[in-house]
Amino acid sequence: MSYIEIMKQRAGEAFDRLHDGVESIEFTDFPDHANIGDGAIAAGQFQYWENRGIRVRGVSSFHTLSDKVLRAEDPVFINGGGNLGGLYEHHSAHRYRLAERLPTSTLLLQGAQSVHFTSPADHEEFRRRMATRENLRVAVRDVHSFELLRPDVEHLTLSPDAVHHLGLLESPAPTQKEVRLVRRDPEATGSLGSGVDWPKDAFFDRTTAWLSHRTKEIPALRSIVPTAPALWSARSRRRLQRGVAILAQGERVVTDRLHAMLIALQMGRPVVVKDNSTGKLRKYYDTWLHDAGADVTWI
Repeated sequence: MSYIEIMKQRAGEAFDRLHDGVESIEFTDFPDHANIGDGAIAAGQFQYWENRGIRVRGVSSFHTLSDKVLRAEDPVFINGGGNLGGLYEHHSAHRYRLAERLPTSTLLLQGAQSVHFTSPADHEEFRRRMATRENLRVAVRDVHSFELLRPDVEHLTLSPDAVHHLGLLESPAPTQKEVRLVRRDPEATGSLGSGVDWPKDAFFDRTTAWLSHRTKEIPALRSIVPTAPALWSARSRRRLQRGVAILAQGERVVTDRLHAMLIALQMGRPVVVKDNSTGKLRKYYDTWLHDAGADVTWI
């Protein structure tokens, strides 16, 4: 099997364990921002649910989460990514709010995460506010994260990232030797030099995100923010396609972003990689990619 086929199979098996017995879900913490990696995760999750016939009853970001979701009886799914551990306080607050306020009978699913606790206090807060929930399943993306949470979480799954559900990503032919996509956020090390980062949203997505981000302060805005799952899914796909368009310019991709690496590999492009500040890329590579035929060179 090819790299793409191997990783799609591994991701499918892991997501099947996470979703065992699940027929419908409420999708929360939708990444309604310009980070293309997070959009790729959401797109991959939507693809998995479609493949398995799992109904998405509703979608919300942490800005638009309603009290109705907090009373949900259907399983509630929190978006995967790399925000478990303390670096991103808003996401932590959203996660703990769900864990503490959902009915005890409601299954809470955490999509595949890379875990990095910024302090022992952050780890203890996770234990106290989330890991104690009985009806909880958590997926993590690397062995390091699995070992961190294994003493705390009973139903813990080691899972590849959702992007692998997307299969081969079609892309135009390259127009230059390489593209350098470099982090400009708290996970950057500054050691990869110059390059571009993920671009801002296009006007339509930027406008709808601006509106949705203000629904807490101005509840009346909820009536004009799109809510249908298909519209949220399309938004994640548009962000993914902007990322593909950027990375496709290069014969190879040089990056310190996990999803620039993963998206490029789904496009069939070779990748030159420098790790980020939390070691997220190396941990993922060592867990999943080292024996899957991934065309990755480390610097």
